[in-house]
Amino acid sequence: MFNQVLKQLWNARRSNAWIWAVLLVVSVLLWFALDIIYNYEAAARKPLGYDVDGLYNIELRYNWTTNADSTQDEDNRAIYNLIKDYPLVDKICYYRGDEPFSDNRMYEGFTPHSDSTFTVSTFIRLVSPEFFDVYNVTPIYGSIDSEHWSQGEYPVPVVMTRELADSVFGDASQAVGKTCYNPYYLMANISTNYKVVAVVADQKPFGYSRYEKMIYMPNQPEALPYSNIVVSVKPENRATFAEKFYADMRQPLERGVFYLLGAEPLSARKEAYDLSHGTVNYLNTTYIFVAFFMFMVFLIVLGSFMMRTRRRRCEIGVRMAMGSSRRMVMLQLMGEGLLLLALALLPALVVALNIVNADITVNTLTDMSTLRFIVTFGTAALLLALVIVAAIYPSARKAMNLDPAETLHDE
Repeated sequence: MFNQVLKQLWNARRSNAWIWAVLLVVSVLLWFALDIIYNYEAAARKPLGYDVDGLYNIELRYNWTTNADSTQDEDNRAIYNLIKDYPLVDKICYYRGDEPFSDNRMYEGFTPHSDSTFTVSTFIRLVSPEFFDVYNVTPIYGSIDSEHWSQGEYPVPVVMTRELADSVFGDASQAVGKTCYNPYYLMANISTNYKVVAVVADQKPFGYSRYEKMIYMPNQPEALPYSNIVVSVKPENRATFAEKFYADMRQPLERGVFYLLGAEPLSARKEAYDLSHGTVNYLNTTYIFVAFFMFMVFLIVLGSFMMRTRRRRCEIGVRMAMGSSRRMVMLQLMGEGLLLLALALLPALVVALNIVNADITVNTLTDMSTLRFIVTFGTAALLLALVIVAAIYPSARKAMNLDPAETLHDE
């Protein structure tokens, strides 16, 4: 049957040439669009390295019409305790520095005492000891002792992500207990000494991003006014937590120079940042292009095979009169379309490989790999095959229902 289908394509090579050319071009363009989608979606589906489900950022604002006084520290602690004691709040923490789902970034450099010839830059967060429990950040190596999580400890305890520990010490599994320092502070004659107490999983600042190096340090209680306050809420209280919290706590939290603006769910902040970053709109546009390519192929193949089936009524009638089954008629027409696609995919594969070798693909979030190429090119081929089958089916169904005697009589 294969030879018969190939011979039929060759006999109609002039009419098939333009369909082959369209399939070749569309195959390359469709693969490139799917490769762009893979670059972003594969990164977005990797875990953040922390959990924001059920977390709310308590937004306090500074009242510029009120002057700070000597009771400010007491007011800050009172605000924190009021939030902590609110019945719907399960856990609470505060932090400052690098802020996920925002453009507020803080970074510094660290050098191991064992080798002072290089410095590794990393983003930094100063956190309260409850931070790791609230964000569900668990150590891979080592442990986090909340009682000794204080800048009063020396060396200062720090927690590193695996990528940072690998960069600074060469092996994250051996990093616990090792020390490093900040060379920039050393230039100012300030002695710094940090000791790694735990290593955690790699983390991302937002959904559509690569993993980035991160270090955690103790946050001072006196830095509370400059810190973000985050609370976790149990599932049964999340639906109306923001509204209830604002209604109940707006007046009690209006102390000193601060007032309550609201409670923002971090999951909503994540979605809003992805939208504002432009990645979601960019991906939606790419999805539209993919749909357009598939629809264009569908129309071209549908129209071509309908005309072809109408012209070949006599041939199909003769085949059926000589014993060819209706199923064989359909399989032959389907085979012609799929073989034509296969003949177009071969040069398309060569073009795609040259594009990869020329490093023209979008690799901002996910590196090019053999698996990525196989998945994207295979998906493009599968989608085109499904579209071709769907486009040929109406004409093939019509050919199956031909009456051989009537067809030959008409001819």
